[in-house]
Amino acid sequence: MLPVKQDFFVAVILLTLLFIIMGLIVIVAIINYKKKQQAYLHQLKLMKEEYDKQLMWSQIEIQEETFAHLGQELHDDIGQLLTSTKLLINVTQRNLTEAPETLRIAEDTLGTAIHNLRALSKSFSRQWLDQFSLLENLKSEVARINASRTVNVTFMHELAELPLQSEPQIILFRIIQEAMQNCLKHARPQVIDISMRIADSILLLIIADDGAGFDKAGMSASGLGIRNMQHRTQLLGGSINWEVTDAGGTAVLIKLPVEPNQL
Repeated sequence: MLPVKQDFFVAVILLTLLFIIMGLIVIVAIINYKKKQQAYLHQLKLMKEEYDKQLMWSQIEIQEETFAHLGQELHDDIGQLLTSTKLLINVTQRNLTEAPETLRIAEDTLGTAIHNLRALSKSFSRQWLDQFSLLENLKSEVARINASRTVNVTFMHELAELPLQSEPQIILFRIIQEAMQNCLKHARPQVIDISMRIADSILLLIIADDGAGFDKAGMSASGLGIRNMQHRTQLLGGSINWEVTDAGGTAVLIKLPVEPNQL
């Protein structure tokens, strides 16, 4: 009987080992499956992010083409009409013995409109943007808005140049343009302060106003302007937030990563 018992115990041990081995194989298979599944999901996420990024780039390229076309139309069509009108007023003044003051004021106003229109059309031109840095472009934009005498815009920075390539600078410039236009359209401010600095490899841009402010809790991201600003900031790998200032106005806070070797 002893050999039979020994065979039984050996069989039990072998079966136990077999079950353990099979269990280990199943566990390893499950772990490998989980790893492959995670890798697959990660790959899908990367593909979706790349697709969304390419889609946003395409949208921005279309917008830039539209801006360029609009700038050209402003310069070639409306600009020429205003210039011709100013010329006719000037000819009329010369033919009058004593030109009325209202006519002179109209000519001066028309001259200011032509100057502002040319500055605006340039800000829509990719060629003009490629030739100058964002800092110079923003100074021109600030001067153009200040020329209207309806709001005082200030721009403060201590940067000799912006450590970004041309394309990111154009995108950031459009974000700032959108922020200022939203402010002028909705907040009716008297002052807009723009500040820019770099600290710890982060570019911090703040656009603050003393306008009517906004309801942060009820702010909707459905507006095209806000979506554009968010998408463009996301393309640059940064973040954008809207805050209520102590004075009750609005502050747009933009943070962008800057490579250490660019500083």
